Amino acid sequence: MRSPKLSVNALLLMLLIFGGFTFFITVFLIPVADRSGINTFNPIEGTPYAIHYSSLEPNGLYEGTENVHSLVIPGDFGFDWGAALEGERLYLNEYTASDLGVMHSDLVCVDLTTREKTALLSDAILRGRCASGELVCVRGVLLPANEPETNVLCRFYGLAAPGVRDGAEVLFLDPATGEILYSVRDDETMGDGFDGRYLERTLTEVRG
Repeated sequence: MRSPKLSVNALLLMLLIFGGFTFFITVFLIPVADRSGINTFNPIEGTPYAIHYSSLEPNGLYEGTENVHSLVIPGDFGFDWGAALEGERLYLNEYTASDLGVMHSDLVCVDLTTREKTALLSDAILRGRCASGELVCVRGVLLPANEPETNVLCRFYGLAAPGVRDGAEVLFLDPATGEILYSVRDDETMGDGFDGRYLERTLTEVRG
């Protein structure tokens, strides 16, 4: 007849072995097999710089090629229409999350000579350049990814953020200095007609 104590010890030993095997698979084998990491390198036209998103390296502004590069400034920045170069001044959308978890965009300027970043506008999105070359930004709106129409957290954030609370406005900036040259209120800044009203016209035409 088998000893009850021996049977219990054998069961415990089997459980320990199974638990250790499961722990090994979870901690070591699954991460090795996971190939869904992020690694995109987005060059900024006309410069040796790029916006890099990676799960292996810090996100940010990099100098160099996709294979050989170095970090200039860490952060989650925009590219394509979310970036504009003027001489040694690089304007970028910088994406961050508030304490409430609401994603928002700030307009920043990077001096490529000193490699220093300066915050210019809060809750502002660079949309591109108008026909006469000025930078066109939208201030006072939340990113569509937040689903502001249905997200309750966006309402709380809007109450605490003066720029959002005051409503949306379109700003025209001097790319050489970052100075605001003209602004106009517009509640349809995320609509399909934005390009035709602002980007495809000169500042003089927008002013009327």
